Amino acid sequence: MAIKVIHAVTIPLSLKLMKGQLAYLKREGYEVRAISSEGDYIQVFEGYEGAKVLTVNMERDISLIQDFKSLMACIRLFRKERPDIVNAGTPKAGLIVTLAAFLCGVPVRIYNVLGLRLETTGGLKRKILHAAEKIAATAATDVLAVSPSLKEQLISLGIAPEHKIRILGQGSYNGFDLKSFKMTASLKLEIEQIRHTTGLSSQHTVLGYVGRLTKDKGIEELVESFLYLHKTNPNLRLLVVGDFEEGDAVSNATKTEIMENPHIIYRSYQHNPIPFYFLMDIFVFLTKREGFGNVSLEASLAGVPVLAADVTGARDTVIQGETGLLVDPENVNKVITQLDYLITNPDLRKQMGVQGKKWGEANFSNETIWHEMDDFYQKMLIERAGFIEETS
Repeated sequence: MAIKVIHAVTIPLSLKLMKGQLAYLKREGYEVRAISSEGDYIQVFEGYEGAKVLTVNMERDISLIQDFKSLMACIRLFRKERPDIVNAGTPKAGLIVTLAAFLCGVPVRIYNVLGLRLETTGGLKRKILHAAEKIAATAATDVLAVSPSLKEQLISLGIAPEHKIRILGQGSYNGFDLKSFKMTASLKLEIEQIRHTTGLSSQHTVLGYVGRLTKDKGIEELVESFLYLHKTNPNLRLLVVGDFEEGDAVSNATKTEIMENPHIIYRSYQHNPIPFYFLMDIFVFLTKREGFGNVSLEASLAGVPVLAADVTGARDTVIQGETGLLVDPENVNKVITQLDYLITNPDLRKQMGVQGKKWGEANFSNETIWHEMDDFYQKMLIERAGFIEETS
């Protein structure tokens, strides 16, 4: 009889974070399902993974009435599905789905921590978020952290004890599709087309960023640093890829600068941002908190050196002095100094890019994470429920 596994996230777009996971587990003999709120991406995901998505509507923000309804719906679903393993990630699904799995007696209940929102909050909201994290971790039989520094934070904040927390491989939630970063003829054509439309050339030194455009992501500091450095580096350019968000929005002045400055190249969210990395000379990641920091590792896989924030999650995506540099994201003067150092040392940038690509390929492939997940599941089933592995 196949082991039934259910992976859960709060909203359909977060299903993208586990692309390929369920298909892999299905090939390994598991019966697989996913849970998310209703939404447009579900059919696409089902087609790609060959797995059914079960819907439980959940609010991302705190909503006691809706959260209780979501919990009851999830309990009903588990009583019907009777899964052997539930793996819930993203904050609200982590709380509701893991708690429902506990109440239904699911043998293996995993809270997959992708980051801690409470790190950049304070007051009552921080206390509520801390309590929610603690409840989810307590209801789980096991906790997965997507990076070593995130594991340290979970222990330091008293959310979960060390013996309960594991990391798959060197970290990350799903690993990376290494084939996507191979320089094929089609990828080269995409890069050249974007280079042409953006007006970038070999004369330019390009600072780059990919991701959500919010204060928490360090966009204010990125733009401030670029404007200062451009005064003495007229061939410096900034390439920004991502959507502005209303929650934690950047200032109007920063948004205007990104949209109107002729030396800043802006592109909205890209379904495939990989070609854009190859146009960058330095990837700048001044986030205030992360779980792991996928974009930083993606830049490394494209052979781009990284200046990353020395904060939870982001610091695990850079080997200091080898694949990039770490910096205090709040210290703009230090950011400027470190960027200037990289700008004026192209040979060092090239060396860091080569090392970053090697490191990324050696440690962060999809297959590496998926294989570790399979091993972890088998071990937990034996430990928690007395299952014996029947398939190789």
